[in-house]
Amino acid sequence: MGKRTNVALLVGDVRDVYSNSITRGAMRAARESGCNLLIVPGRYYHARRELLYEEFEYQYQTLFSYFKKNNVDAVIACTGVVGIVSGSMSRNSLAGFLKKMDSIPLVTVSGDNLDLPNIRYDNKTGIKEGMEIMISRQMCTKIAMVAGPKDNLDSMERVEAYKEVLTEHGIHINEKLIIYCDFTERCVSDVVNLFKSVKGIDGVVFANDRMAIGGYEAMRELGLRVGRDVSFMGYDNIENDINLDPPLASVVADPENIGYEAFYLALDYMKTGEVEHKIIPTKFISRDSIMLGNKEGESETTLEFTIDKNTDFDTFAKRTFIFIYNPSVNESNKDKLYRTYLYLILEIEKLYKTDNIDEELIKSLSTHFNKLFEIDERRELDIGKMMILLEMIKEVIVDSAKTKKKKLRMVYISAYVYRRLASILSLRENDTNYRLKKLQHEIYRISADMIGFYNISEKNYASIISNFGKIDINYTFLYLFKEPIAHGIDDEFEPDEFVYLKAAQVKDKFFSPSDREQMIPLSEMFDNAFSYIDYPSHLVMLNLYVRDMIYGVMLCDLPYEIFSYYESLIYQVSCAARILSLLMENEETDRQLNESLELITKNNIKLADMAKSDELTGVRNRRGFMLEAESLLKENNGNKYVVVGFADADGLKGVNDKYGHEEGDYLIETSAKILNETLNNRSVIGRMGGDEFALLYLTNKEGEDQEFFSEFEKNVKEYNKDNEKEYELSVSLGVKEYVISDDIDLKNILYSADKDMYHIKKERKK
Repeated sequence: MGKRTNVALLVGDVRDVYSNSITRGAMRAARESGCNLLIVPGRYYHARRELLYEEFEYQYQTLFSYFKKNNVDAVIACTGVVGIVSGSMSRNSLAGFLKKMDSIPLVTVSGDNLDLPNIRYDNKTGIKEGMEIMISRQMCTKIAMVAGPKDNLDSMERVEAYKEVLTEHGIHINEKLIIYCDFTERCVSDVVNLFKSVKGIDGVVFANDRMAIGGYEAMRELGLRVGRDVSFMGYDNIENDINLDPPLASVVADPENIGYEAFYLALDYMKTGEVEHKIIPTKFISRDSIMLGNKEGESETTLEFTIDKNTDFDTFAKRTFIFIYNPSVNESNKDKLYRTYLYLILEIEKLYKTDNIDEELIKSLSTHFNKLFEIDERRELDIGKMMILLEMIKEVIVDSAKTKKKKLRMVYISAYVYRRLASILSLRENDTNYRLKKLQHEIYRISADMIGFYNISEKNYASIISNFGKIDINYTFLYLFKEPIAHGIDDEFEPDEFVYLKAAQVKDKFFSPSDREQMIPLSEMFDNAFSYIDYPSHLVMLNLYVRDMIYGVMLCDLPYEIFSYYESLIYQVSCAARILSLLMENEETDRQLNESLELITKNNIKLADMAKSDELTGVRNRRGFMLEAESLLKENNGNKYVVVGFADADGLKGVNDKYGHEEGDYLIETSAKILNETLNNRSVIGRMGGDEFALLYLTNKEGEDQEFFSEFEKNVKEYNKDNEKEYELSVSLGVKEYVISDDIDLKNILYSADKDMYHIKKERKK
């Protein structure tokens, strides 16, 4: 078999929605074409200090320095995220960046060099469609533009589209209404200053959705309401848009399609040498953020399909399957999944067309429904969209039903379906928690194995990666420099001419090559790694560094599903490489060694704590609370009594409906805060779900349950005295005290406190 084509994809942070989607598209194209893909998450190029989240984050950009002398067959450079996205790259530095690629065939994404093949969005059509709604239907007369960096081509074209629409409608272009920011949420203060300096702004066009999210925060600071006082539209249509309040109107631009098409553009360029420019079409999706006050407009229709007597159910199945199907990187299961889904839809057709819903039809529906999710092992069906679709189907069938019996049967069927979907969601959540726990455990094992090193030698490098198979990594290659390279933020990084393959994983085998086999020319590093893999694959290139010292790189086939955790992996392997280096040189100092172990310990504690904490309130989540509470009961430390409580914030739905979900979140946070203050660090509090909390502490003093209840009620009253909200805080609390014994059961005593809380809540409603 001949050598496979190796294509490198240079992107930003693969945890970012845009970069992640581009990577996903490129992986799909590489698999289809039988090529190897090298994913290089270098984040940015020449980033400004003030844009870094962490002091040594600039080290990621060194990954872009490894490509020269045709050590890969082609490079795809996402110039829209590699630096320019954060305003860190001027046109001159972009030219320098591209020059670094030497003579490698190069394709750019969102670039503006006409001498190179390029792929980008149609930056104008979607923006013009949205602004037409703002001006013609919402009667906006003073529309601002929050653009990206001035030198960015996408930003420039979106500003041009904005100006063209204003000109077409005879609206004066006021340059003060155009501001240039980073392509991130950090534009909040810029937007606030814009609104303070120019009065009467009634609409804002954002050059991307992340900036629009910052705009929402700015409106909260200014006391303005998106979709009521100010009309908003974004660009990219990222996942979070629909969850914003109100949902963000945006331009649909599919980054996954960009990555897919860019890969094939690179292959064509390699073969023909012809420079081609591709433009990916876009369209505007209208949502509530663009509406002003009660003015009418066309919001996005949730579904573009329905059922009537003329419906072709085969076609209906094809269209709705696309709606609910979220393909994983490997789509080999798609056909089987679709066939099963088609059988379910054909059963629904029978349900729609018959007035006699007998037990046999119900049983057949249930069988096909359950089989669909048995086959959906990779969770490629979107349960949220499935619920929307099934609700539409239920309403159509109920509305068309000619008999009361059929309507009652439909209520029974839909109740069963929703229970099953809720159960499937719960199982998926539990499975995700298990996988996260397993992943964290294996990352911790790197530290544990490292601390247990005894006979220090080159073979210890293999033990660093020895647990990777347990997190579905099958190929790993650890390339280190002969000596670590010091690299400061203002330095130009140049890797050594040779790297050393210290350890490799090939499926279930882990080994350290001999000294003679370790030295690999930098120009052959990627070929060397892919030569161990006997089928087309992807490898992710990860930088190994500790503070200002770079130790080398690691290439591994990190599964797409755990891209979010690549930084934790880098951190642990880097620390392991550093410690081994220090130990083998036998020149380490206690300070350096302790510093490395302290960094690892802090990271491990942080990861473990994150898995047990509730993101909104900062208290324990359900899992964290149950673990800590069980532990406290077991340890006891001589206490005689345990006090447990169950609390529920009253009126959350009313607050959400009247004031919005942000206020609902505030109510939940405040309830947690007052419970925490009353608990006064005595033990543990957890958010059990929604607006429900549980607490537990041990004591030697009898009767503390009533004292705690009184103190909490007093704290709530004191809060309401100074509360400037339009609603009062009310929390129902049930507290009980139990004598500690060997057979005490946590679930039983929590259930008892929950019942008390329920009775209190019931009395308050009366």
